[in-house]
Amino acid sequence: MQTLFFFAFTARCGIISLVIRTKGVILSVNGPCEGLFENEVPVLKMLDEAGVPYVRLTHPAADTMELCRGIGEEYGARHPKNLFLSNKHGTEFFLLMMDAEKPYRTSIVSKKLGSTRLSFGSPEQLGEVLGLKQGSVSVLGMVNECALRAYREGKLHAAIDRDVLEREYILVHPNDNRASLVIKTAELMRFLEGMGIAPNVLDI
Repeated sequence: MQTLFFFAFTARCGIISLVIRTKGVILSVNGPCEGLFENEVPVLKMLDEAGVPYVRLTHPAADTMELCRGIGEEYGARHPKNLFLSNKHGTEFFLLMMDAEKPYRTSIVSKKLGSTRLSFGSPEQLGEVLGLKQGSVSVLGMVNECALRAYREGKLHAAIDRDVLEREYILVHPNDNRASLVIKTAELMRFLEGMGIAPNVLDI
């Protein structure tokens, strides 16, 4: 079994952690970065099986954009805004990934997505549709079984701001806001395509 060794600097922890990557498993050695969080294990397994390279960073829970600032900056990566939106009747949902510096304007985004005026989905809807908790949302939530089912049924849609796609690297939570993955944006899109997910690309 081939093992790849590399160093990942965790900005929030202020620690250099030795990360040992083997097929299907990633172990972070030293201090608070040791081990994996339960929710991220299925995601990391899927990424490994798809041959998607990434760097895993651990940090204190980052459940807001403000707390996400600075994470991954040494890799030239940053978290986008990840918005879980619902139509008026709660029958159709959207996972929108947009540039972190752009303001969210309901009327503009609703028109771009071709939906009635959108609002933020409730924590209960987020759990039911994406299988996630608030503060842990990212496009990787689309690979959860409930999300894939909703997507295939046309109940859930994915959309990405074109400006996000133009960045070489992106930072995403692997379904847990105590960890972030540095991934090449093109590789992330390839992974989603392999899962049968084709996000709409928007000019916001």
